[in-house]
Amino acid sequence: MNFVVVGTSWITDQFISAALQTRQVRFLGTVSRSREKAEALNSRFAGERTYLTIEEACLDNDVDIIYIASPNALHYPQTKKALLAGKHVISEKPMVSNTKEIDDLIEITKTSNGMLFEAIVPLHLPGLEIIRQHLSMLGDIKTISTEFSHYSHQFSQYLQGEDPNILSTQFSGGALYDLGIYNVYFTVSLFDMPTDIRYIANLGHNGIDHSGILIMQYPDKFASGINGMDSHGENRTLIQGEKGYIKATGPVNILKAIEIVVDGEKFEFSVPNYPNSMRHEAEAFFSCIARDDRESMKEWLLLAKDVATIMEAARKDAGIVFAADNPHD
Repeated sequence: MNFVVVGTSWITDQFISAALQTRQVRFLGTVSRSREKAEALNSRFAGERTYLTIEEACLDNDVDIIYIASPNALHYPQTKKALLAGKHVISEKPMVSNTKEIDDLIEITKTSNGMLFEAIVPLHLPGLEIIRQHLSMLGDIKTISTEFSHYSHQFSQYLQGEDPNILSTQFSGGALYDLGIYNVYFTVSLFDMPTDIRYIANLGHNGIDHSGILIMQYPDKFASGINGMDSHGENRTLIQGEKGYIKATGPVNILKAIEIVVDGEKFEFSVPNYPNSMRHEAEAFFSCIARDDRESMKEWLLLAKDVATIMEAARKDAGIVFAADNPHD
């Protein structure tokens, strides 16, 4: 299978490296408005073809898979074009800005020859399954807390009056959609949908959130997710129950060191992650495509819809409005 990438940021390099390590695919080329950047990326990974628009890539019969890592607000329209062209699509998170967009994409997958996946690292890490298998040891679970803060150099630019895409309502940016989505995926994949959602955010001059705390209420427990692009944090995950707790060092997109303490007895797990954590998701997606496993795809998309629903509700609670919410305004 041949794949191309849309975008030339660091995450694209990381995905190409991970994809090639699977030995399941061949890197064909790059889509970018900048021919110079596209050719530079191609030269690093022996890519052969340069496309200035995604439409050009969609017309190339040699392209099987399109990985999309453009600014957030472009993920949905570019994904839609690729699916309608029959291409398999791996879209970086967040795949959509709102629930209307995810509903549209899911509907298209029902008739498209292409399959669709949201690239979200925690969902495919071995550490998530270790945690899932040991949850029952904790007895009744009462609280789940996840933390993912990372001071962004783009926030420094933002403070100087610049308008980087990742901190723009025009491009569906902000701390919740850049970092908090990992916390949401982790929590919902283990505990399903909450009954109530609140998001308390530090908003910038353009109405975007540069940090915040998401509260998800369940009938018998609650989950909190801290995310910040304007600060540093310890970053850890903690699940607390009547009999003990599970703690993972670092944010949920790592899950390398897991500690379980039950009735005073400690169990420690050193998780065998690949050095490039994106390889786990790449292997899952490519294997799914090779098997034409649409049932697994549907399960992941239903989870993606749940996450999109929570994210949209959280934004509305904090008063954050994206341009994508009113595309014709």
